[in-house]
Amino acid sequence: MKRPLDDLRVRRRLLLQAAAAGLAVPALPGCLWRESEARTPAGPAVIGTNLSGMEWAQPGLRRNASSLPHLHFSVPRKAEVAWLAAQGFKRNRLPFQWELLQPVLPDSKPGEAVRALVGNPGELHAGYAQWITDVLDAHAAVGATCILDLHNYGRYRDFRYGPDGSVPGLQRPTPAHRAFTEDPNATLDRIFALAPGATLTPAHLADVWTRAARRWKDHPGLAGYGLMNEPHDLPRPGQTTASEGGGEDLAIWPAFARAAVEAIRRVDAKGTIYVGGNEWSAAMSLADRNPGFPLAGDNLVYEVHLYLDAASSGHAFDYETEVRKGFSAGLGKRAIGPDTGVQRLDKAVRWADQHGVRLALTEVGLPPDDVRWQEMFQRTVAYAVRHGVEVQTWMAGDHWPIRGHPLGQAPGWWQGRTVPAPALGVVQQAAGLARAVLVDEAPGAATPGQPVTVTVQARGALQAPLTLTLTPDEGVRLDRTSITLPAGANPSASYTARPAADRVGTVRYSGPAEPAVPPPRAFYALQDPLALADRRLADAGRALLARWSACQWLLADAWTDYLQGAPARDGQPVRAVADSGFGSSLANTMEMLVALNTDSATFGTLALPVLRTVDGRRCSDHGGEDVAGFWCRKATPEPGVQPNPRARVPYDLQDEHFAIAVIATPGAAHTGVVFQASRAEDGQLSEIALVEGRPQARFVDARGQQVTLASPRAIEPGRPVVLTLASAQGAQVLRVDGEPVARAGATFAPSVFTQLLIAWGFVRYFPRAGFRGQVFAVAAGKGRPAEAELAVLERYLRAPAA
Repeated sequence: MKRPLDDLRVRRRLLLQAAAAGLAVPALPGCLWRESEARTPAGPAVIGTNLSGMEWAQPGLRRNASSLPHLHFSVPRKAEVAWLAAQGFKRNRLPFQWELLQPVLPDSKPGEAVRALVGNPGELHAGYAQWITDVLDAHAAVGATCILDLHNYGRYRDFRYGPDGSVPGLQRPTPAHRAFTEDPNATLDRIFALAPGATLTPAHLADVWTRAARRWKDHPGLAGYGLMNEPHDLPRPGQTTASEGGGEDLAIWPAFARAAVEAIRRVDAKGTIYVGGNEWSAAMSLADRNPGFPLAGDNLVYEVHLYLDAASSGHAFDYETEVRKGFSAGLGKRAIGPDTGVQRLDKAVRWADQHGVRLALTEVGLPPDDVRWQEMFQRTVAYAVRHGVEVQTWMAGDHWPIRGHPLGQAPGWWQGRTVPAPALGVVQQAAGLARAVLVDEAPGAATPGQPVTVTVQARGALQAPLTLTLTPDEGVRLDRTSITLPAGANPSASYTARPAADRVGTVRYSGPAEPAVPPPRAFYALQDPLALADRRLADAGRALLARWSACQWLLADAWTDYLQGAPARDGQPVRAVADSGFGSSLANTMEMLVALNTDSATFGTLALPVLRTVDGRRCSDHGGEDVAGFWCRKATPEPGVQPNPRARVPYDLQDEHFAIAVIATPGAAHTGVVFQASRAEDGQLSEIALVEGRPQARFVDARGQQVTLASPRAIEPGRPVVLTLASAQGAQVLRVDGEPVARAGATFAPSVFTQLLIAWGFVRYFPRAGFRGQVFAVAAGKGRPAEAELAVLERYLRAPAA
């Protein structure tokens, strides 16, 4: 699925770039800028995030079948809201889609057959409205509140109703789908306009907010009404179609905003109303691109957005590339720098101070992979808090593409704990909150006597320095006996270890009771793991995983949740399995998660896997037609935007790679995916699967070349089986229980992978069925171990002690 807002953000980037180039601001950074005098905030900092997910169906809405919950959009979970509240994020923003909430505008005249598929004029969709209520309930239950954000950009995609109220080609495949038509002439993209012939009027916006206010005005979880997300490129004066490249009638949006405010006030006299501005609600545009602002009325908050790249687009993440552009949107012909975000926000703060109104920064993001972004972000958020501006970061949420998005802030799962995204710590620091999780990282393999650097990081915020004591066993020498993490956001400290030869050395941490110290750090300095396999199989297997920096997911380590969960017991649902191998880093936790919202049966029939013990071994049971698998979603490299993301799948198709899975099936003739590396948006993949009970290794590259290796025999039901795939250019092999059963000699075109999945697959925007059996363990990594090494890894993963 393409990010629904990508095309819109690119247009915003181009618009702001053109505007920036024309501004007559001197090129010397900061020469005319002085920070506004800080106001004293009225109370504790107000912080939160955007619970993105419910608005993601937009690209294909009403034009195809891409409108299924879980798959094309998703609803935040109670556990997610509760975890955020525990971190201090207590005023969040919920983007939602107008067309999904109000499927038929109040003045439309659909025929009876169309109403049966789409809905009645003006009515809120009962299911979607209830999901919004569920999110508000989740906030109220933990003492938090939520802003309802109409995330439509001043637009509404509608059907074209015929004179008899019909829609050509209208269909709805299942009750869970929304109605659509593939007839390109049967849909209409409406846009805010004031000219005669306007198809989306102030009355339409007033109507939906009147109905929303009636439903939610008294809800204790409601923080306010966000009138419209990022109106932009509205028609030119006297026109009714979108303007691109400038010239829009700036009076359109203020007129709509006034109508919405008045409509809400007739229902809710006191509720908070969030008012964005023209030109994507840019902080730099609030003061002089919104005629008639501030609007009349009480308890209005003016919301602004800004990002840190040159165009403030939120769609560019390579720091050096952005500096080389030599301009900064809203600031003129100067390169971005540490104070870019502060300077952009300062324009809105000055305007708000001048008019005595409140301000909210409801979208701002932290790009990954460069500490200079964190410095910019940190200064921006600190400035906002210092001036009493509430902050909601972009973007959290558990919808699957958010986990691979550079600005995604969904937490990871590693070392048996929830690992917050870096942005969370920066905001906590600005708000004066002390919340942190300690994790460490080090190279997997160790050379005897040679130094290995270990880094410990506090993900979150430390309000005071934190000292940890290091205790090595006899197999390790350290360069120090303690480390101190400084106060601040996401601080880290390092030490050096020298492991002894042919030992598994260990360092243990101790410190204050909170936060919990990282688990013991082991160093595998075994010169010949193969020679130890008969006597010390576990050590030999882990040493080989370390040698190849491979991931390992042991279902014996499964947890009930990656948010406030616990180790799973027999019969309990499973949502999280950490990488207990050596494929993860602080910037790239290779967790396997199930992020489905199962809070309500109305979300669909997909169920969670369950932990079982089979012949003394723990496994995840995926039996059944609609049982989900696990998913590890990572970033997509994009030249000029994010060319070398750290959060990557360990290998691509053309790389040497291997995967090992230990599984069992309850019966014969099972078909489905066991383990897959792939790219969700395309068809390229490398996978282990079963077809009528027969193991397969399957490869598809970006050019469509397909290679399948198939075992001549089906596996025996009820018995754990080890399936192995190993691939290099010109050499692929499928192994079953340690024996090669099929080979190929294909050469693959470069084909990027962005996800790993256990017990199901996902390509071309759609899930592929899992094999409906049991998973005991999976390992995967880059490189081509020798057959003897693969044999040891297979024995190790199959052994109960694994």
